[in-house]
Amino acid sequence: MRSPFSRFRRRAVVAACVSTLAIAALAACGSSPSGGDDNDVTVDKSSVRDLVRLSGADPDHLAGGQKIKVGLVLALSGPGSYYGKVQANGAKLAAAQIKAAGGPDFQIVLKDHKSGDTQAGVQVTRELGQEGVHFALYSYFGVVGSALPGIEQYKILSLDGGGGTGVAGKGKPYFYGSRANTPHDSYDGVAQFIKQAHPDAKTVALAVSDYGPAFTDEATQLLEAALEKQGLSLVTTEVLPVGSQDYSSSIAKLQSSGADVISLGTFGNDTGYFLKSLKAAGDDTPVIGAEYTSDLKDVAGAAADNYTFASDYFNAASPDNDWGKYFVESYTKAYPGADAPDFYAADYYEDMFTFWQVLQRLDAEGKKADNPDDVLAAFTSDLAFPSVYGVSADGKPYGIYAFDASTHAPKIRQMGVYQFDGTAVKPLATFGIGGADFQMK
Repeated sequence: MRSPFSRFRRRAVVAACVSTLAIAALAACGSSPSGGDDNDVTVDKSSVRDLVRLSGADPDHLAGGQKIKVGLVLALSGPGSYYGKVQANGAKLAAAQIKAAGGPDFQIVLKDHKSGDTQAGVQVTRELGQEGVHFALYSYFGVVGSALPGIEQYKILSLDGGGGTGVAGKGKPYFYGSRANTPHDSYDGVAQFIKQAHPDAKTVALAVSDYGPAFTDEATQLLEAALEKQGLSLVTTEVLPVGSQDYSSSIAKLQSSGADVISLGTFGNDTGYFLKSLKAAGDDTPVIGAEYTSDLKDVAGAAADNYTFASDYFNAASPDNDWGKYFVESYTKAYPGADAPDFYAADYYEDMFTFWQVLQRLDAEGKKADNPDDVLAAFTSDLAFPSVYGVSADGKPYGIYAFDASTHAPKIRQMGVYQFDGTAVKPLATFGIGGADFQMK
């Protein structure tokens, strides 16, 4: 079966802050330590004056003076390399800021999984374990699941902010998805949005990429249940080929279903080509997709105008809280000329601060991060963490996200329905996991 990580077959654009020579070296060597004085991101201490407050850190237990290795297992080469660099940018900025704010010296160890190569996932995880690394950030659902046995064997507390846990990674030891599972976690919010934004709609068709039966079956069941709560019905599920540039035959089948709305579970270029095919067919059926990326827009062109999607999207143009605003401002200064930070940059930035929270908890107990059992215990003692997403109900300068202790996926995460109007992304509705606290904008 095809993997959901096929969605990362995207343009290999190099982020502005990383040189071509450095990328070639990373791809050849497989890893490169950075952090502290070796980190290629520098920040002025005055620029982090308010960071402790903004990020919810404990000023009495900043865990400073420690050198902590953090593995970044990302797509540093191959078709997903652009996103690997963006994710690394977020993590490296966080590491530099945390050290400048009086926290630990996070020494980043970059590892290349070559855009989803499972053998590379096994190898680099083994390397991290043998190097005594207790913290790591992954992508591609723990490199298509290949890293999960090694993560458990070496007891590496690992977060995946690129894809979440997926279906297969739920509940796996030491592995947590810090991004909502997309599109599955959005369906309750999507159903509520359809009910309010399209009051005449009665039926919905699901068009989902062929990421295997488990992915399709779960998507179908969850969407059907969410629609039923709103008095709507799912009339068909159409499985789409991954990597196609022409979806006309699939669109013809969707048209024959007579659905009033299409729920689209595709990613990256696939979404762009689907929208182009839909426009070419002269079909104006409302579509609610699963994510928005710049390459989608490049592929779809004018067909992406007024494209609507639902996800845990980080809206850099209008962050929800003060910490989110600080992140956008500091990211833009750190990486001049780069695109505004998207959810990939935001998630890996936030994940580093989650690790800092774990170290603060250990510090409050008079412990260091040299025992992986202590690390996991500190992490799981409270699975709620400050976030650059969302507005805190008690007026704090950050939002909150939280993991489910059983599934290891988010149970609290700011999500929403958004629309790209041809020039910018604008929020149409907000909600949490399970459609909680749904509000139209």
